[in-house]
Amino acid sequence: MEKKVYELKVDPELRDLIPPLSEEEHRMLEDSILRDGCDTPLTVWDGTIVDGHNRYDICVRHNIPFAYEERHFEDRDAAVFWMLEHQLARRNLNSYQRSLLALRFEPMLKKVAKDKQGKRNDLDTNFRTNLSGSSTSYSAEKMAELAGVSPTTIKKVKRLEKEADEETKKQLRKGDTSIHKAYTEIMNKEHEGETRVCERCQQEKPFSDFRLPSNRKEVRPICKECEAKAKQAAKEAEIAASLPVPPEISGIGIKDGQTAHISLGLPDDPAMFEQMIALLQHAQDAYIASFKSTIAQYRPSMISEDHTNMIVEMIDNIANDTEEILNTHLKEVAE
Repeated sequence: MEKKVYELKVDPELRDLIPPLSEEEHRMLEDSILRDGCDTPLTVWDGTIVDGHNRYDICVRHNIPFAYEERHFEDRDAAVFWMLEHQLARRNLNSYQRSLLALRFEPMLKKVAKDKQGKRNDLDTNFRTNLSGSSTSYSAEKMAELAGVSPTTIKKVKRLEKEADEETKKQLRKGDTSIHKAYTEIMNKEHEGETRVCERCQQEKPFSDFRLPSNRKEVRPICKECEAKAKQAAKEAEIAASLPVPPEISGIGIKDGQTAHISLGLPDDPAMFEQMIALLQHAQDAYIASFKSTIAQYRPSMISEDHTNMIVEMIDNIANDTEEILNTHLKEVAE
């Protein structure tokens, strides 16, 4: 289509569905158009802009010619769905912006979800043909799918839009703060002064000492400090399990009339003591790391005096057994 300054219709409702460009993004777009012209055609439906509102505004203000292409949609809902699909596919949006964009279409998506699949399957979008069932079956899972985020993120963003101050929302749009951090601040403020008892250390701690998923009922029963200790213990166990066992002394021998590779004990040489200690240290480190990881699972519901005594008895038996092994060995070598 020939480039010139066309007079097109701007539907404020359609225009405002899309999150506005930041000041910097708008400036960069304007500088580009002033320098190189408007190379990307606008998209128009029955004379109304459905993509390119910012380009249209810049071109009209500066009398810069542009082209546009007509696109056919069955109705307004189909045009809106195309806008959603197009914007989510092309714009470099962060998780907050993507979630916010999907939430702006929530009322319409719920409306479509009420219709039976066969009644509304002729629209120019993949989103619509994938929706079925009643409005009650429509959930955060579908919103998350559209935005490419988790359902938990959708719930958090929805609450942030209602309760966060404008400065926080600005930081979220710019990516200067995370959704989880902003949401946690709101939750901590709401429950300021409240305390919870950690199921692991049994200490009463402030609400802010516990991790905060999207639903308060799901607040972690274990405090952040105990969670960190459990993770560290698991990490130590994983590291210990991956440590290479110090190599054994090997040699060649005869077994069943054939040459065979055999493992030999350390030579009876004082210089080999360091090798023996290294083997013993490896066994000790692996045991301690495994013990830490396992005992971290000893939760409040399991704890009792009898159970604790059983664990203590096991530890004592290990100490007694290792001491008996040492004494027996010393007696054998002495003989």
